Amino acid sequence: MSFILTLITTIKSFISSTEEGYAEKSDNFIEKAPAYIEQGILPKEATEALIAKLQEVEALRKEKNELIQASHNKRQEFVGSKTDCDRVLRDYKNEVDLNPAVPENVKRELGLLNEKKIEESNNKRPKLDVKPIGGVPRITYQKSPMDGIKLYSKINDGEYNFETTVNLSHFDDTRARISTKETEIREYYAYYIYKGQKVGKQSNVVRVVLEPIE
Repeated sequence: MSFILTLITTIKSFISSTEEGYAEKSDNFIEKAPAYIEQGILPKEATEALIAKLQEVEALRKEKNELIQASHNKRQEFVGSKTDCDRVLRDYKNEVDLNPAVPENVKRELGLLNEKKIEESNNKRPKLDVKPIGGVPRITYQKSPMDGIKLYSKINDGEYNFETTVNLSHFDDTRARISTKETEIREYYAYYIYKGQKVGKQSNVVRVVLEPIE
């Protein structure tokens, strides 16, 4: 058997698509172009205008990167400081809670009371998302403040004959494939569970397509 060698030609733009490549080519042009102006090879006015523009872009690039780094450093500083402050706040609240001289209305006014939020479960509806991870469907949802979900599933055009209780905020559907040589579609929906009871409304229906693996 003989093979025909096919050559494929592509054209890469002289303008670099990466920031680093753009900066490197700009520096090269800024360094070498003036010599060709002096030799009368390159047009003086247009080349000097281009050099000025390239220098402006490079200055802005460096300034932008410095600001990004400064912002990153400041965020790390903020997160560390806030974490420490949260600890101090909790310790302070514990100390105030142990002091009978501090009335509840003062703690409420100062924002030192935990808020108790009461919600009706009748209209609660889990929002499911699904995507394959390593060929295994992973279903995710917002768990809090519920205890979990009752998850239902069907494969291809079958019935919703799979049911399981999910107590984590995600579920990996590790059931074996009907056939590893054929495409398989799995659909899911769920209800929230609270104190052992199925509550609220049915979730959205999500589906995932599992491609053949053999």
